Amino acid sequence: MKKNLSKKNLITLILLLSVGSVLFAFEMPKYSLIGRWFTLNPDGSPVQEYVDFKIDGTYDVILPNGEIGEKGFYKLKDSLFSIKNAKDVCGKNYWGSYTLTFHGSDSIHLSLIEDSCTARRMDIVGFNPGLKRYKTK
Repeated sequence: MKKNLSKKNLITLILLLSVGSVLFAFEMPKYSLIGRWFTLNPDGSPVQEYVDFKIDGTYDVILPNGEIGEKGFYKLKDSLFSIKNAKDVCGKNYWGSYTLTFHGSDSIHLSLIEDSCTARRMDIVGFNPGLKRYKTK
């Protein structure tokens, strides 16, 4: 009986280890927001403004003429994306909150959680609530 019990324990242990290794093997990939992104017009053509998300938690909006049109700060924890303008556009130290979903490594979608700043909210989730990664050749 004792021999049979330890054999069952061994089989159970092997099954648990197998299941555990399968679960870890299929862990969701982590994508990075760092880099240059752009939006698309409703007709599918790229907008000529870019957003550069930097590793230090800042961002710049680059206008078609190369000038910086807006800058600010962002945070990304899990899927919670928070953003604050450097200029006092929306109120001093006011952060807006959005859900950020990665679609592969080259596309993101943003959904409003809370942001009473109309101008920023329209920029982020207005006519196209997503960004595509800018790829250099």
